Amino acid sequence: MADDPTISAEDIQPRREKLYQAFDAYYSRLCAKTEETRQGRWHRDFSSLAAYVKSVQPNRQRFLEMLGGWHWERGDLEARVEHVADTESYRLERVWLRCFEDIEMDCLLLTPPGDGPRPAVMAQHGLSGTPEIVCGFHKPESGYNRIGIRLAEAGYVVIAPHMVGGYGKGEQGANFVAGMEGVSYGRARTRLNRKAFQVGQRVFAAEMFCLSRAVDYLQTLPTVAPERIGFYGLSQGGQTALWFPAVEQRIKCSVGASFFNHRYLKQVIPGEDKYRAYLDTEEEDKFYPGQLLEFSDSDIASLICPRAYFVEQGNQDAAVYWKAARDEFAKLKAIYERLGIPERADICIFEGGHEIRSVESLEFLHRWLGRESALSA
Repeated sequence: MADDPTISAEDIQPRREKLYQAFDAYYSRLCAKTEETRQGRWHRDFSSLAAYVKSVQPNRQRFLEMLGGWHWERGDLEARVEHVADTESYRLERVWLRCFEDIEMDCLLLTPPGDGPRPAVMAQHGLSGTPEIVCGFHKPESGYNRIGIRLAEAGYVVIAPHMVGGYGKGEQGANFVAGMEGVSYGRARTRLNRKAFQVGQRVFAAEMFCLSRAVDYLQTLPTVAPERIGFYGLSQGGQTALWFPAVEQRIKCSVGASFFNHRYLKQVIPGEDKYRAYLDTEEEDKFYPGQLLEFSDSDIASLICPRAYFVEQGNQDAAVYWKAARDEFAKLKAIYERLGIPERADICIFEGGHEIRSVESLEFLHRWLGRESALSA
């Protein structure tokens, strides 16, 4: 018998590459096609604000299902409050809320002096942040621009919830958990998300439920006007400022910095020197099954409508290409205009990077959290 033939690696590799490239081209075509077909899944009724909200409710439900759904009961929050400090502008407390089972979320609560009730704003950190960082209690100063403290100084009750991050090595260069040395925040979230995915859940959905429990808590406080709650977030907090109000309709006004984007581009199209696509990062938790089939960022924001929504975007931000954000926002603006409420959606493109500007956005918050007529619509 003849010896078995030997096939060299040089012969195998071209076929391996060809097969990969064929699949890559196939899925690239499918992703690109969603730009043409996505709107077929929406049936917006513009005859009135009430009719519009009713018409997008099926999309809201499908969006929550895409997130992984909310699987938990709203039990007793068992709130624990610890006094931290008092200043002329606010009282600072740390609050623990039992969101579900043994998940207890810590938050910072800043309460201005004087009689309530008054508007409240949830201040949300990004991937490598913490409540201390977003509020301005961590030195050196960061791109959050002390937004928590500044909101309290402006007269808002502020709650800064703690989302999953804080493990591994982040922008502050500190390792937080033994055995996770050198593991980035994105990889740490991916580890949790893989476990959640095995039981039909997603980490971000669980966090959104925790944030809804923070809204439950705010609405029990005599210092807070329960129908005047807003949201402000940067980066992954900017994602939260878009996604959370889309499912939590008690948020009346939201400001998102450094996230709103043309989702097809950000997810899968390399941005060269303009931005970095999530496809080329380790942030696996930013991918959701079927998202491009129905939910670009303007579509998600249309679930916030007719409530108020504001986008902040620096023109030097390496994470978001500002022209893509501007063009995507134009699609959202057209929806607000068709409903006759264009003033409830706005965008600020400013000279800066991955940061909060908080000038026009604060004016926007003042307008839409301070006018009862707007909030009741």
